[in-house]
Order: sequence, then C-alpha cells, then structure tokens
Amino acid sequence: MAELLTACRFYFEADGVSEKLVLEVAGLSVESPVAGDGGVHGSGKSGVRIRQATPTVEKFSNVTVKMVATTDVDLYDWYKNCNTNDGGSSAWDSNRKASSISAYDQAGNIQARWELVNAYPCKYEGPSFTASDSNMANETLELVHEGITRVQ
Repeated sequence: MAELLTACRFYFEADGVSEKLVLEVAGLSVESPVAGDGGVHGSGKSGVRIRQATPTVEKFSNVTVKMVATTDVDLYDWYKNCNTNDGGSSAWDSNRKASSISAYDQAGNIQARWELVNAYPCKYEGPSFTASDSNMANETLELVHEGITRVQ
C-alpha cells in the first residue's frame, strides 16, 4: 500500500522565498473543460443528435499560500516587483518563480511534490490585527501560474 499523506506536514517554497512558516496552501487544481459543455452538438440526418466529449485546453486555478508574517518584506516585495506598472515598466515577467509544495511523512521525508510553473503573486493580503486575538499575524499570497505538475 502507498504511503498515506497527512494534510498537516507540508511546505511551500519559491526561488528566493524560503524559511517561512506556512499555515495553508489551497487551490492545487487543474481541469480540462469539455468542449460544448458535454451537451448535444447538433442534430443530423434523421434527427440523430450528435454528442461528443472532447477535452479542451487545461485550466489552472490560482494557488493561495498563507504564511506567518515576519519582519521580512520579501513576500510583499515579490508582489510589488510583479505588479507595479509605472508606464509599462512592470517586471512581472522576470520575477516569475519556480515554486513547489511538498508533503512529508512522519520521518520528515518528501512523499509527494507539486511544482508550479512560472508562478507570480497577483494578490497580496497583509495581516488583520485585533487587540483580543491570540493568533499569529499572517500574510497571504495568491499565485497565478502556467501549470501544475505532480512530480512525486
């Protein structure tokens, strides 16, 4: 039987973004929508209805990564470097990063790994502060990317 993965032993990393305490990763999703929504494509001779399930271009959802906020500003800087557009000078293309999510077993060995191709943050969310809150402050990045590959 294959190793059972737990949802609580994982890590996110991107080129130059590491040593973060990661709270949550969501949105590892890919689908191939069906052409014509799987419905009837038309009616032919003798009233025969034609149906065909044909896959189209893959569709990837954005990946959301929530991390414990620290004094480092690298997450915000990554967002800013990708999304500042002052008269066409945005450098998002050169700031895309190879990123990955790894799941670990109880011994700390990687058991599964998903890679994001050319990821960059399209949304940054800073912490919410509440005087009575006992939780750690956190930052959230929403990453757009060119594909998800499960490599392990």
